[in-house]
Amino acid sequence: MIHENVKAGSPGQEDWGWYLRARRADHAYFLAMSGNADEDSPKNLGEWRIIVEKRRSLWERLSGAGKIDDNDGMVATIREILEKEADFSEVRVVKE
Repeated sequence: MIHENVKAGSPGQEDWGWYLRARRADHAYFLAMSGNADEDSPKNLGEWRIIVEKRRSLWERLSGAGKIDDNDGMVATIREILEKEADFSEVRVVKE
């Protein structure tokens, strides 16, 4: 699914899952996706995790500027896309 506010590159695969570089407005992001299957479920249920890393300049990292906050557009866009999908439930945002 393509969202009008996001420009995404080609996905890549690693042993832990998939990744995607994306841009929204003037901000660049690295998105990492991985899943944990529920072995006891006959419907192949489980949990997906999407890690959103906002690319920041050295100055932003040193000064603490540009961090992802509760109003970050990329996080809001991902949540909006997932909540519209009938196969996904219990979409939540966890800050670490």
